[in-house]
Amino acid sequence: MTQLLNYIHYPHTSQQSLIIIHGLLGSKDNWRQLAQQLSHTYNVYCVDCRNHGESFHHESMTYEEMSKDIETLCNHLSLTNVSIIGHSMGGKIAMQCLQNNPQQYQKAIIVDIAPKEYDHHHQLILNTMQSIELTQMMSRSLIDTALATTISDQAIRQLLLKNIKRNHDNQFAWKCNIQAIQNNYPFLMANSLKPTNIATPTLFIKGERSFYINLANDINQINTYFSHAHTQTINGAGHWLQVEKPQEFLEIALKFLKN
Repeated sequence: MTQLLNYIHYPHTSQQSLIIIHGLLGSKDNWRQLAQQLSHTYNVYCVDCRNHGESFHHESMTYEEMSKDIETLCNHLSLTNVSIIGHSMGGKIAMQCLQNNPQQYQKAIIVDIAPKEYDHHHQLILNTMQSIELTQMMSRSLIDTALATTISDQAIRQLLLKNIKRNHDNQFAWKCNIQAIQNNYPFLMANSLKPTNIATPTLFIKGERSFYINLANDINQINTYFSHAHTQTINGAGHWLQVEKPQEFLEIALKFLKN
């Protein structure tokens, strides 16, 4: 039986649709405010990737599988005029979507990620999440204190705290399938793209303070895969540039999508 990703729809009368894909340990809710603004122009669908948010859990989560999740949802919703936005892990999913089915997508915006392999720099975060006995925690503030013993960055802890829910016993639990994410982590850090050209117009947006894209080193790699690639940097922003500089991001995204 085919499983559909959980999503939220921000409707518009336009025939043009936007699919927005969050990053690792994120969810569709991360994009709520920007999605509402983008829905003044487009039909917007924010998804929860498999093993994230309210979507289904599965032991496997390769980029091939996650891109097919997006394609399955587009087919289910009968979307034909679609552009795609992906942040971090979501950007890698979006790139895989473009390579697998280029006719499906009009344009793409890849947010602070490049088509390359990355070091396993989330390992401490994943280990910390697995080490905390959430069922024994009495409050979110206590969970934050436990996370802070190894994760000093408050922004990262806030992202992790959004992954918490109450289970059937009214105890705290992770929304995300942390074990599956841990098991598949090497695949998530790898570059899954085949050495073939992608002709879809694609904008890579980098946060100036982020290490995820180094234009001096990565521009050749980007151009190897994308024949119609454009790059832009948002000054003063880090990896979560759409959160840190939402208005700048919105202006850049709309300009690219409309032209």
